[in-house]
Amino acid sequence: MHQEKQGSREGFRRGKLAAAAAVVLPAVGIMALTGCLQQLCGSWLDGLSQQALTFDTTLETETDASDAIVTTAADEDAVVTFADADLTENTGVTAVAVKSTKNATFYGCGLYIDGKFYGAYSSASTLRTILDSFKSAYATGEAGETVSFTRDIQLVGGTYPTSDLLTYSAIKSVLESTVEAKKTYTVLTGDTLQSIADRYGMTLSDFESLNAELDESSLTAGETVNVAVTEPLIQVACTRTETATVSVPFETEVVEDASASGKAEVITEGKNGSKTVTATVTTVNGKETAREVLSEKILVEPVTRQVTAPLLTGTSYSASYYGDTGSGVLSEGMIWPLPNNGGTETCYFGEDGHKGVDLAIAEGTDIYAAASGTVVVAGVYYTYGNCVVIDHGNGVRTLYAHCSSLNVSVGDEVSQGDVVGFVGMTGYANGNHLHFEVHINNRSYDPYNFIAR
Repeated sequence: MHQEKQGSREGFRRGKLAAAAAVVLPAVGIMALTGCLQQLCGSWLDGLSQQALTFDTTLETETDASDAIVTTAADEDAVVTFADADLTENTGVTAVAVKSTKNATFYGCGLYIDGKFYGAYSSASTLRTILDSFKSAYATGEAGETVSFTRDIQLVGGTYPTSDLLTYSAIKSVLESTVEAKKTYTVLTGDTLQSIADRYGMTLSDFESLNAELDESSLTAGETVNVAVTEPLIQVACTRTETATVSVPFETEVVEDASASGKAEVITEGKNGSKTVTATVTTVNGKETAREVLSEKILVEPVTRQVTAPLLTGTSYSASYYGDTGSGVLSEGMIWPLPNNGGTETCYFGEDGHKGVDLAIAEGTDIYAAASGTVVVAGVYYTYGNCVVIDHGNGVRTLYAHCSSLNVSVGDEVSQGDVVGFVGMTGYANGNHLHFEVHINNRSYDPYNFIAR
């Protein structure tokens, strides 16, 4: 009898131990699994402790629970800790897909750009890492450099509906996307509504809808118009101070003495100088957008080039090619002044103070009037040699220099495409070429701003 009771007690004690083991061992197993995943994924899982989905009703999972990290609770306030795209991509663990018959929410980080909500993500630290990668792509790391986004970006922690939850790849797609932005454009001589629209890849109707008050006849050089451009949603502005050594172009002085040859001759060769320039430079996505010069220091003074003036006899010429100012608008776009868009550019606009472009081509090649107008210079003109200047009206003039001979006289009315002279090397020139200038209101501009080659 005593043995039976003792046996019964022993059986009861064993039953209690077995029941306890049935509860404890799975829990230990889950803890061990979590520990392994923490060793595998590092601090990533630490961040998941606060990243939970909360529901008001029963949960249903679309994946095998053995492939995910799931903690169940009572049907009311059930909690699922889930593996998102970070864990899926890095470890192969299957993400839990959860659905509910009622509205579900999760605690995460919302992405707002210029006040607009783009979605939410489970990990604020991952969002910051992605954003930091944009900055590091353009930052130089120089001392004193400031790096910032051009748009206001805010990461806001809070509770969001699961419909706003973005995967890792989706959040990257958002940040790498482009948006349409409105900009202004300053009209140049020769521009048309269509040419401006083409420049920015817009249809004419889209351009006109942004500028309803414009028509072809009212387009004026110097005014600003609205255009639409496509640009990255995320843009990084970097501002830094740079010090560089740059060239100082020499100037040319004309000595009023006729040379023996009747052509311009060099008395003193010009020589560029050099200086250090310290400036604040701003770039956006690697492209310079602003430069403010803080200081300059001359290292080597430039040497002025001195040349003699050629004889001014036997040819009709105007005392000056400077004329009246105006709107700067032409009734027609300019054409290239050489046949078949020819000529090899040997000196660019602005190079060593150059006021035009030099186009090397065979002697005797026809030179065309870039636009219709009145000839105001036709003859030997200082260092330009045989030179033609055409006044196109509204403050616009073009100059054609170093001609071997001329085909027009002062006062002639010429049409666009008329031959005004022939390529040569008169005046101060080395080799046969056309020196071509464009002036707007007595100021030189790069011809490429007005003529598409």
